[in-house]
Parts: sequence; C-alpha cells; structure tokens
Amino acid sequence: MFPIFYKLAIHTDPGSPACLLRYTTLHDMITFYDLAGRKSLGCWSHNPRKACYVLNYKKLPYQSVQLDYETVDSTIREAGFPPSLHNPDGTPKHTVPSIFDDSTGERITDSYLIAEYLDKQYPDTPKAFPPGTEALQAAFYQHFNDRLLEIMILFLPHIPGALEKQSTRDHFYRNMITIFGKPLEEMKPKGEELENLWKKVFALFDSLEGWYAKSSGGFLVGDKPSFGDFTVGASLRMVKILLGEESEDWKKVAGANGGRWERLLNDLEVYA
Repeated sequence: MFPIFYKLAIHTDPGSPACLLRYTTLHDMITFYDLAGRKSLGCWSHNPRKACYVLNYKKLPYQSVQLDYETVDSTIREAGFPPSLHNPDGTPKHTVPSIFDDSTGERITDSYLIAEYLDKQYPDTPKAFPPGTEALQAAFYQHFNDRLLEIMILFLPHIPGALEKQSTRDHFYRNMITIFGKPLEEMKPKGEELENLWKKVFALFDSLEGWYAKSSGGFLVGDKPSFGDFTVGASLRMVKILLGEESEDWKKVAGANGGRWERLLNDLEVYA
C-alpha cells in the first residue's frame, strides 16, 4: 500500500504564507534546505535545483525549508551541519543545498555529495550515477562547473529580481561589493566584454554537445537522466528565470545547438 502524502512547506519567516514545494509524509522524511526566492519560482537557484531534481527523480518524500540569503549560514550551522566552505578570512561557511535524513540522522551539504548519498542510502530508487558512469560523471561535472564560473558574471546582476524580500536584496548587494569590490550595477558586462562572454557561453554549449552527441539516447548517458543532466538542467532553469523566458538572450540560449538545451530542460520538467 502506498503511504498517504500530505502537502507541507516550512518557511523561516513565520509571517510568510506557506508555499508548497513538494509532497511529504508523516513518516521519516528528508528535510531539504533550499534558497528562497520569489514564491512563484519554487526551487530557482541552480545548486539547490540539482538536489531537488535528484529527490524528485527518486520519488523520495521530503519537506523544503526556504532560507533567505542572509539566514543560510546561521540556520545551517544551528541545524548541526559541518561547514562546507571557508571564507577568505578562514572562518567557516555553511551553504545550501543541505539535507537532513530523519531515517539515518545524516546531514549532507553540496548537491553532488547529496546525490551520492541518496544513491547509496536508497539503492532501490533510480540512480543519479548509473553504475559504470561515475568517472564520466565526475569529469563532466568538473568540466561544466569550471566553464560556468567563467560566465556567471552575465547572470549575477539579474539575481536580485528573483528575490522576494528587499532585505534579502540589500544583503545580496552588500555581499557582491564585499566579494568584487564594486556595486552590482558596475559589474554588468558591456561592449567587447559582453560579446566575449557570450562567445564563452556558446563555446560551453558546443563542448557539451560533444559529450551528448556520443550518447545512445537523449540524455548524457543514455535514455534516462543522470546527475550530469540535472547539473546542466539546473543551470538552464536558473538562467531562464533570471533572463526571462521572452528575452532575446534566453531565446539565444534556447536555440543553441539546434535547440538541444531547451529540449533537455523540457525533458527534465517532470522532475522539477
């Protein structure tokens, strides 16, 4: 008999209306810590979205806790998670996505580690890393992330538009000044810099096309999605949100490589 599912959402702001992110049960479940945005967007940020795809692909029951940028570090730390990074001054930093698994007491941060844990802990669910593809997946993940970092400046100035609260937007603006030494408005690429960044975007897509063209199916390693697909799809989904579905920039992305990336995003929608 299938368990009875209930709709549940948790928000760190008691005054905020509950926003449904996924079905959960009254039994042991996974708590998924996500980055809050405008309520209509759901799981919008690319790193949490990778973990969200995996949870949905495996059909594991979970509840989502939405954290504003300014509350992520303190909330994850107080929930008992070890730091996942360190700030330039050496102080520990706590991030999302993070999950707490009631059934094991395990606390995991980082989408890749979360996917590895869920594959091991729930072996009867579809694999994020199909057996025999682990090395390929690791190489693909490194390749994609290294090149994504080179073009993220294109999308950073759009992030405030995805945030619900003015206080969160203010925090993000201040954080960007701390990291980059100048206001977000001055970081927007223009002219030749902008042109070169878009060249890097399409060079990234062309490199990914080389991987996908060798697959026997529509996904990275065949006819079923895996973590590599979720990685690409999560970034595509965020870029679509940040640029706007009707924008000319998104249309350029959607049409790249014969529309492959829009098709991939659409194929992954069932797990969104």
